Amino acid sequence: MISRFRGRVPMPRRSTVLLAVLSIAAVVAVPHVILDSSAAGPQESPFQNTAAPPTLPSRVAPAVLFIGDSYTLGPTTPDLSYGCLTATALGWECNIAAEGGTGYLSGGPGHRLKVTQPALPSTSFVERLPRLREMYRADVVVLDGGRNDMQFATPDVDPIFAYTVKQVVESWPNSRIVVIGPWFLNEPVIRPPSLAGGTIGDEFRSVLRSNREFDAVDFIDPGALGWFVGIDTSPYVGDDGIHPTFAGVKKIAELLTKALKAQGVTQLS
Repeated sequence: MISRFRGRVPMPRRSTVLLAVLSIAAVVAVPHVILDSSAAGPQESPFQNTAAPPTLPSRVAPAVLFIGDSYTLGPTTPDLSYGCLTATALGWECNIAAEGGTGYLSGGPGHRLKVTQPALPSTSFVERLPRLREMYRADVVVLDGGRNDMQFATPDVDPIFAYTVKQVVESWPNSRIVVIGPWFLNEPVIRPPSLAGGTIGDEFRSVLRSNREFDAVDFIDPGALGWFVGIDTSPYVGDDGIHPTFAGVKKIAELLTKALKAQGVTQLS
């Protein structure tokens, strides 16, 4: 079962326009037999359509949990998201916990998104962790977001980003933790105004590498890796000008699979 709702995040620059649209197309769920939180799109609550309790994946194959936003959800169903296509290529079980328009700050306290039922507000990534920890076995946890946080000043984002990563590490102490830096198909290298020309990828990397607790956390920076840089992205971007088409999803999955292998994330003990 998949629930849809929409929300709009206002922003001042190009990244802003992208983020506003991010709140539009969203669905939430967990592929296979698991349903999780909802995605960004205008009008429904993230948790309003929940089926039976999730079935935990078997222990035969490694399990990956993607925590993210509407990019993470994919253009159709979560099993066809780039996360789950990547997981399939690697022989992993795939779970998706994504809510459109949200991020490390966006959707959380003081930055709630409009939903149909006020009693079921949007959630930031860190707010989902206690429930997700109880719901999913995860050999790999991927934080895939930050796009919707580009509306905020970097000094406001950095502390909650670090806190979220810390909570993920503590929630799954024996798992491989991966952070994907913020990016868009049409703007793989994001340069927030508050960084005076610096990239958000470099900023996130700096936050991670300045804390020894995160030494084992893997960081993937799509902009630095050249994802979709200098090419015609029109075949990969949907009608909204922001989210990936299925062709885009497949290409992202190829790039993500390659990046995970290059960093040794696929070598699970």
